[in-house]
Amino acid sequence: MIGETIHQLEELFEPFRHASRAQTASAYMRNQFPFIGMKTEIRRSAQKSWIDSLKIVEDRSIRWSIIRALWEKEERDYQHTAIDFLNSWPKKFYSEEDAIELEWILHHKSWWDSVDSIASNYLGKWALLFPEKARETFENWRYHESFWLQRSCLIYQLKYKNEVDSIYLENLIQQMNSNQEFFIQKAIGWSLRQLSKYNPEEVIRILGNNPIKGLAFREASKYLANDQL
Repeated sequence: MIGETIHQLEELFEPFRHASRAQTASAYMRNQFPFIGMKTEIRRSAQKSWIDSLKIVEDRSIRWSIIRALWEKEERDYQHTAIDFLNSWPKKFYSEEDAIELEWILHHKSWWDSVDSIASNYLGKWALLFPEKARETFENWRYHESFWLQRSCLIYQLKYKNEVDSIYLENLIQQMNSNQEFFIQKAIGWSLRQLSKYNPEEVIRILGNNPIKGLAFREASKYLANDQL
């Protein structure tokens, strides 16, 4: 079943293969992945009927197998479809057991496009549904060798608005602040910048109590007035 399902998507995508656009897309992603060469809106239009057809699949293991199969495909377009499929799931398909699958897809073929979309959407919703399992998971990820899993810990609350656990976020920042990896520093700043839209006083407090500098500080303070810092 899985192979036939993936083949159906391949048939939908192949007519849109475009060499020059594929080359441009790959270059934009620092040549991390090859592409078919579809614009995002074209891909989403082409995949819509395919994703809609999977709504009847009730078996979570099959759903995750489809995502893994897409993750194994060479072109990045298939991983983007996997993410759109995952982010379309209703809450009835969420489970504590997702921690294993989420770690796998965040840790394989990792780049900002996949990590950010999963972490700020499915992962964030999952963490609200299973807070104890989520905290256990993040406590492992924060010390993982993959900075992409560490980044996921920093940004899973991006859409929480006033519900951000700022104490835990600050704790994560204190641990990772000395890590000069660009994607970690960017995530520190991004998480605080987003929080500043809803709770600027808390961001001012965090910035005042922690040696956050450079890129992270510039990102975090983007929406704050100079006299607030």
